[in-house]
Amino acid sequence: MIHAVSPVLYAGCAAACLAWSMLVLAAGRGRHALLPAATCFLIAAWAAAVALMPEAPLAWPPGGLEVLRNAFWFLLLLVLGRRVGGAQARPLLLRFALAGGTATLLAFATLSAPVAQALTTTAIGSPVVLTRLALVLLVVLLAENLYRNADDGTRWHVVLPCVALGGLAAFDVILYAHAALTHDLSPILADARAVLAAVAAPLLALGAMRDRRWRRNPPVSRQVVFHGATLLVAGAFLLAVGAAGEALRHLGADWARAAEIGLWAGTAMALVVALSARSVRSRLRRSVVDHFFAARYDYRQEWLRCVATLSAPDVAAQLRAIRAIADAADSPAGVLLLREGAEAGFHWAGSWNMPEEPVSLADDHPLILEVRGGTWIVPLSEKDAPELREAFGQLWLAVPLAHHRDGLLGLVLLAPPRAALPLDGEVFDLLRSLGREVAMFLAERRAAERLAEQQQLQDHAQRFAFVAHDVKTVASQLTLLLANAEHNIQDPEFQRDMLLTVRASATRINTLIARLRQPEGAELNTTSIEPLARLRELSARSAHPVQLEHDDRPPLRVSMAAEAFDAAVTHLLANAAEASRPGEPVRLRLQHGQQRVLVEVIDRGCGMTPEFIRDHLFRPLATGKPRGSGIGAWQARELLRRAGGELAVHSRPGEGTTMRMTLPACRDPRNDASFPAPHSAEAALP
Repeated sequence: MIHAVSPVLYAGCAAACLAWSMLVLAAGRGRHALLPAATCFLIAAWAAAVALMPEAPLAWPPGGLEVLRNAFWFLLLLVLGRRVGGAQARPLLLRFALAGGTATLLAFATLSAPVAQALTTTAIGSPVVLTRLALVLLVVLLAENLYRNADDGTRWHVVLPCVALGGLAAFDVILYAHAALTHDLSPILADARAVLAAVAAPLLALGAMRDRRWRRNPPVSRQVVFHGATLLVAGAFLLAVGAAGEALRHLGADWARAAEIGLWAGTAMALVVALSARSVRSRLRRSVVDHFFAARYDYRQEWLRCVATLSAPDVAAQLRAIRAIADAADSPAGVLLLREGAEAGFHWAGSWNMPEEPVSLADDHPLILEVRGGTWIVPLSEKDAPELREAFGQLWLAVPLAHHRDGLLGLVLLAPPRAALPLDGEVFDLLRSLGREVAMFLAERRAAERLAEQQQLQDHAQRFAFVAHDVKTVASQLTLLLANAEHNIQDPEFQRDMLLTVRASATRINTLIARLRQPEGAELNTTSIEPLARLRELSARSAHPVQLEHDDRPPLRVSMAAEAFDAAVTHLLANAAEASRPGEPVRLRLQHGQQRVLVEVIDRGCGMTPEFIRDHLFRPLATGKPRGSGIGAWQARELLRRAGGELAVHSRPGEGTTMRMTLPACRDPRNDASFPAPHSAEAALP
């Protein structure tokens, strides 16, 4: 049963659309305004016819004007698509034109007298509704393709017509779908259609007035074609199910209504399953989408996909390498075989959706020889590599990972694709390029791992070098102590000094042992120390005469481990003592500045040249001393830098050397930043 629509709403819609069509003709420029004006005029004519015949909105003449109106919507979108896409869009637009023309002819054919009489009955699910549903569905698909296929420059011209016509057609899809399901025309939806047409007409008119220059360079998007084909196939499937449901309803049996409801429910479930299954999407892409393009792949999208896969976080590198190649071939599973360093053969390195089996292939395996050093992709038959098939199941393709420097790094073995993929030159070229990219990714990752291992070994070597140098210092002190013991062993004061030296040496050795035992990367316990107190203790323990000088300012504290501070100063004092003449004291000067502490170790030795300071002084293991290790100055600077300080060198040949240590203070001092001349001195003798 068809309820009467509101003649007032449709009359108002007719008046508004007629006014907008006149405005388009008056304000539009050129021939591009004729078709939009005609479209608005047809909407007005259709609304006026419905207002005159509110009891039969689908019969002739309102029904005929409605079909003609929809045909002009379709024609307007086709013209816009040709202007946007140019020659590249012609194959797709031709298919849309054939489908739209067929739907228009079928819709006009349903306006015959018998069908028109049937419209007055409850047979609202007749071909009249189905054909018009097909036509407006095609309008929605064309509007969606046109909008998605336009680039930023042309989208400005097509957005308003696509929104206006696509919105009107989408509302008609809802109206006719509801009529097909309920076998009745909803009066609320029918009246709302007039209001929506009056609202959409200004958008169509405004879009027609945009006459800026058009650009014809957007390519046909593969995603647009895929989604459009999906909607078209789904729409055709729904039309077929609707026809089957109509046939069941006409059987008149008691179970017909229940069967029809079950059919629609099963259809909805089938569509959800089909759209969520990747195998169905792959078959649709192979059977429909690929025929629209000369090339099978969108190489820009493939490159971006490969980069996104290889850089994905929280995924193992082996799985990323497999997915980067498997996704391009539409394969659901794969295995990675890699050469491990200098080992012979290729060994299992990872599996994606396949068993994890520790399989290895020798360098002279037939499959390895067949890839020809990484330049050949090998399709696998039932007879190839039986041990691989026994371990991983059915295999389809072997893609080599060839590196420009390291040669063949490995293989990616792929399972059969979800949909049949013809193996031609284009597929081989893409997979070969992706194989090189994945090989470079794996080689760089392996190099980064080796670099990290070398860094760990370097850290170990640095720690052992520090320890070895400190042991040498302790050994030198004990050796000097033994040399003096032969002559001064009976001296009580010497005995006390000997005990102090031995105790300090034992403490130093225990500290070195603890440093060797601490976990890798663990730092010494950083505490707040007072440099003046530490310098006094170090001066007292020194085997060479040391003259300590300091200013009168309140002592500042620095954030540095006591053993690290002692080690740095000890190294510099030892170097200064070796450079000084026997009996000549080394000057140790402490100054407190604003937010920093300055410690200087001064000797009057032979000095150093600028070239030696630049090229050799702080280079590890580089030394000019017969018994030197080349560690002291380097270790002192590293310890100071770890505490936020720095070590500077001021030296001239024949004038001596000043090693200046700068450390940040723990708190802001209350005095100014000037450094007054030292006025007090303390002397420490062995």
